Amino acid sequence: MLMSTQEVKARLEQLGYEVTQSDEDAIEYAADSIQERIRNLCNQSEVPDELYYKSIDMACGAFLSGKMLLGGLDEYDESNGRLIKTISEGDTTVTYAEKKSCAKRVEELVNSLSVSDGEIICWRRLKW
Repeated sequence: MLMSTQEVKARLEQLGYEVTQSDEDAIEYAADSIQERIRNLCNQSEVPDELYYKSIDMACGAFLSGKMLLGGLDEYDESNGRLIKTISEGDTTVTYAEKKSCAKRVEELVNSLSVSDGEIICWRRLKW
């Protein structure tokens, strides 16, 4: 099944990234390179249907990783990252979780979208 850039854009928007017109080429490149990587690793002419959603996540991860390395994700506000860890009701106590920098959160997101070769290798065909 062939992944389209529209699906990658939709997934990026689900993840909170606002896709702009200038991102079009980079998204298309990320989608094409991930599909090629999967086809080469699996020795298949098409990306297996079972890896369809993983390929979309991998394309998003590749795109966001490139943006992060080039400094294109600097517009995110680092002041809003405090999550509540615990709340006590008697005498009202609120404990905040450790604040993570924007770069650290984006790095964790990119790592979660990246798929190891072990998840793809089970679809590999032998070359003769």
